[in-house]
Amino acid sequence: MSETPTRKRPFLSRRARVILALVIIGAAVVISFFLPPERDSANVTGDALPITVTVTNPAGSISVNRGVDFNQVHITVTNVIQAGAFSDDRRGAGTYTIRVQLVAKSTQELQGPVGIDFPSVARLQLANGQLIAPRLVSISPVFLPKQTVNGYLDFPVASQMNLASLTLRLGSGTTVSFS
Repeated sequence: MSETPTRKRPFLSRRARVILALVIIGAAVVISFFLPPERDSANVTGDALPITVTVTNPAGSISVNRGVDFNQVHITVTNVIQAGAFSDDRRGAGTYTIRVQLVAKSTQELQGPVGIDFPSVARLQLANGQLIAPRLVSISPVFLPKQTVNGYLDFPVASQMNLASLTLRLGSGTTVSFS
């Protein structure tokens, strides 16, 4: 009276398993198109590579090297560049973009961290007095004691400007003239 072991039937047939595998692979491919793009930090050391900025349709540049003290931080305008577009700026609001390059260093009196909300305090003043808010801010808003930070502010404008006639306004009374 020995019984032969009964063979279990698989849960899915071979054809159903192949179809299920193809559906899963297809879904993974479709989902990968909606994920954010991978940056260049996938190298051996994990360090991000510096981004090389391409300037499209350059319209002018000026070296300023003037600074002011604002909220216990010495902010120096190094260069001002006007161009049709910059490769690291994905937002296009104006026909031209004026990029104000900054170097900010905390003053000796600074004992703790201080913040500067550049989008709300920084304005580009045109020769006719019109104030323009920055479209893109690429500078750290937090400054620590004895820290130096590099960055830039991008301002959209409709036409080419005489860069020497412009002024960067910080808050209500601090200005840096580009001339």
